[in-house]
Amino acid sequence: MTQRGLARKVLARLGLLGLARAAFERIAPGLGLGAMEFPTFGPAVQRAALATGDYTRYASLALAIARLEEEGIAGAFAEVGVYRGATSRFLLRCAPARKLYLFDTFEGFPLADREPENREDARFRDTSAEAVRRALGAAGNVVIRIGRFPATAAGLEGERFAFVLLDLDVFDPTLAGLEFFYPRLARGGYLLVHDFNNPESNRACRRAVTQFMADKPEQIVELPDVWGSVVIRKS
Repeated sequence: MTQRGLARKVLARLGLLGLARAAFERIAPGLGLGAMEFPTFGPAVQRAALATGDYTRYASLALAIARLEEEGIAGAFAEVGVYRGATSRFLLRCAPARKLYLFDTFEGFPLADREPENREDARFRDTSAEAVRRALGAAGNVVIRIGRFPATAAGLEGERFAFVLLDLDVFDPTLAGLEFFYPRLARGGYLLVHDFNNPESNRACRRAVTQFMADKPEQIVELPDVWGSVVIRKS
């Protein structure tokens, strides 16, 4: 048993594990008292997940990717809603050999995609495709598509995907992402939607997922990450 595992065990027996976790999260989140003891991904990915401030989300991404690699499920990766590329960099670390498609306007939310609840939302404009490319280094397997989704998916109708992450925040592009990627997702592939339990934009992501999955055989699984992601594994 590791030192972290032993500390957890002792604190649990004393009934102090919850208090200790809360204290460590405030004082030194990088120590990872709440991290997985035996992750299926490597120590470099574990450190990267701990450094994000949302360990549950990033460890979940890493677990899904490790499962894809273990089961030999072929297909490209895609992230829709990239911003500055922090999550893109993590995906690349987890699966450096996979083709990774990145979709973003790099200009924030298009006005046509906003609802009354987020009409004045000016976030996510302080980025660029060039900045993301610099953040990812010289990776030759990364394809950046600039513009409004789903128009930027044109030409990829014949592509097969193993892993898709939708982080769009608003209803129409999220629904469009589900409509485009679900039929192109390999059996056993993962589709994750960020902000499922986030109330912003009138719970846009929850509405899109709920509507789209109503007649699909898969069940959705909610994750206890910061903004409430949901995961779907293609049957």
